[in-house]
Amino acid sequence: MKIVYQHAMSVDVEDYYQVAAFEKVITRYQWASFPSRVAHNTYRILELFAKHNTHATFFVLGCVAKQHPDLVKAIVNQGHELASHGYEHIRVFQQTADEFLQDITRTRQLLQDLSGQQVVGYRAATYSITLQTLWAYPALLQAGYRYSSSVYPVKHDLYGIPTAPRQAFRVSDWLVAQGQPA
Repeated sequence: MKIVYQHAMSVDVEDYYQVAAFEKVITRYQWASFPSRVAHNTYRILELFAKHNTHATFFVLGCVAKQHPDLVKAIVNQGHELASHGYEHIRVFQQTADEFLQDITRTRQLLQDLSGQQVVGYRAATYSITLQTLWAYPALLQAGYRYSSSVYPVKHDLYGIPTAPRQAFRVSDWLVAQGQPA
């Protein structure tokens, strides 16, 4: 099967206080006490992309979509791909398999309800599909996703699979090539 690249540009739609770099100083319970910048900044990105005739995949957190449903509609109405970034930016390895499946299913359904279109793409918080969390792929298929942009082919303390291909790949084919069961 030939892989067709729809977009080479992507945007993670999350607020500044939701990133892993702040998790030791800002808890999820404190998020509501910080001013949100995500809608303003994302609308600005949409303006820039429109000005330069650029389309992208927007990986949107479910909690952001719930708070800003018009933002989701603007992304779709401007011809961008809408994809899931999970509900609350929880890394895959911080969830059980059941929690992960519930998270990705809930987020996909919310995004589809708000946008009126199928959501087929997923990106894990902090690229957190690693060699230890490959169990996430069957869950993604079960939840209805067709692709994941969740592996970063580098060595990092929070994420990465250094031996992963640097282009789109089928996980099952890559595992077999690595001598592992698919």
